[in-house]
Amino acid sequence: MVVPSPRRWLPALIAVGLLTATGCSPAPEPTVGLQRDGDGFAVLTPLCPGGEVLSVSVKATGGDLRGAEWEITPDPGGDRSTDRFPLFRTPPGWTAGVTEITALTAGQTYTAYPTTTLPKSSFVDFTLADLEKLEGDEVLTYREGGGATRVKAAKFRARALKSC
Repeated sequence: MVVPSPRRWLPALIAVGLLTATGCSPAPEPTVGLQRDGDGFAVLTPLCPGGEVLSVSVKATGGDLRGAEWEITPDPGGDRSTDRFPLFRTPPGWTAGVTEITALTAGQTYTAYPTTTLPKSSFVDFTLADLEKLEGDEVLTYREGGGATRVKAAKFRARALKSC
């Protein structure tokens, strides 16, 4: 009996093992975005039917403010079905838990990440310059492989709801 050389079958065996171990699932759909909101910006978190937002956070991830954060959470009995959160404003029925950031600063990098009841959620890294480029109904959202991209609001919402 002739046995093929390990050079031929070993790479395939390793690939199958890695795919099995990692689950080989597709990347999550972008479930958080930022959009213009009057004279500021808002975090968007489209929700599945019956879904809830448990917190919304923006953290400085670079620059002089690195580690500083803004976070809001719903009060007991507060409306958790809200899906639009103006930055640095606390909606009725919510409490600001951390307010180390009160405005966006040029040159800083930030990450926005809500905690929701979605089975998978994402985040978006951004700068003030990224947000200032947004036009009309554009949303800044996560781009697979890292970074952020601008998409139309309807497309963002449809893609986010694929996570339901």
